[in-house]
Amino acid sequence: MAEDRKVRLDYDPHTKIPEGTLSIRHIEEALGELFGGEWSGRHRGRLLDDAAVFSRFSESPSGRKVLTGLLLLGDATSAIKGETLRKVPVARMENSNNLTRSYWEGDLAAALKDLPPLRREAGMSAEQFSQLVAKHYEAWAPAVPSPAAAIAAEWGVKSATVHSWIREARLRGYLPPARQGRQG
Repeated sequence: MAEDRKVRLDYDPHTKIPEGTLSIRHIEEALGELFGGEWSGRHRGRLLDDAAVFSRFSESPSGRKVLTGLLLLGDATSAIKGETLRKVPVARMENSNNLTRSYWEGDLAAALKDLPPLRREAGMSAEQFSQLVAKHYEAWAPAVPSPAAAIAAEWGVKSATVHSWIREARLRGYLPPARQGRQG
């Protein structure tokens, strides 16, 4: 990259940015002022080879962070094309954002500690078991990209079994409908 550029989109931690040049941090702050929210940027080459990526996440009603803003910046040598847009790893970005949150530092452990074990006890109705499945799912959902897989691993059951339990809890109205499409 030439030294006279006004915006620095590449990443080289050992190179001093020339006076009057905008860094990723400057752009994050400007996006926050213009569009609200907290933006995070990744230099070109860190997430996509031909564009710097700026993203904003907001909390969904379930407590999970979802992508609500996206800005790709290229330069004269790397125009943004349809192929570039298809390469944006939205699910990976959301999962990474959720997994690095402070939720893991105590909220998940506290939520799980207060829940009874996820097993059907003698005399437990299907209705009661579906309610218990929903509570476990709601504890895991904000913390991991695949709550069903986490529940299966935690309780030593097959993932397909947990999926059937979750489906039953949804049918009984204890969980909202699933998001359609490939999630990650």
